[in-house]
Amino acid sequence: MKIIDDVISPQMQDELEANILNSNFPWGRMASSNLANQAAPDYVEKKRIEFLDNNIIDPPQFHHNILINQQPGPFFGWFTPIIDALKFKNIRILRMKMNFNVPYIGISDNSYGIPHVDLADEVGYTTCIYYVTDADGDTVLFNEKNGHSGKLSIKERVMPKKGRIILFDGNTLHAACPPISNKPRIVVNINIR
Repeated sequence: MKIIDDVISPQMQDELEANILNSNFPWGRMASSNLANQAAPDYVEKKRIEFLDNNIIDPPQFHHNILINQQPGPFFGWFTPIIDALKFKNIRILRMKMNFNVPYIGISDNSYGIPHVDLADEVGYTTCIYYVTDADGDTVLFNEKNGHSGKLSIKERVMPKKGRIILFDGNTLHAACPPISNKPRIVVNINIR
């Protein structure tokens, strides 16, 4: 895992945050953080049993696809400085989207979203999470990989910081913690090869 702070300039960070927080920016609502509106009512309970962990929650969130059917959406250009800063050679973007988590009142400090990998059917890719806003709501990285069931062990918790990006093996199970404070947690999620 690698953490890079200020991956783009503070001015670019501020412009990106202002554009994304504009009231006219188009967000879609997902009833489940993992499966949009496809999650069955007992989905969270099944995941708690699978991972032997009652700290798992599944709050709703907002999302925006930056790539649509592998084609750049209308706001793709806003994010090219982040991609350029990664300095990957012959980069192939597999998926690129944003998640907007609002405060979730009444959860414990030990709660986190459903452990997952972004692309369960892919191997050999890197997951990048860019933090658009300063917020609470860590990203939890586990020692375990895709396909694991049973108790999880936390490898690291990364606190959101505007301008920070984390890069890790795409087959690493990870989870988002929703914010508890009144600040939104907004991330750009990029899966690359």
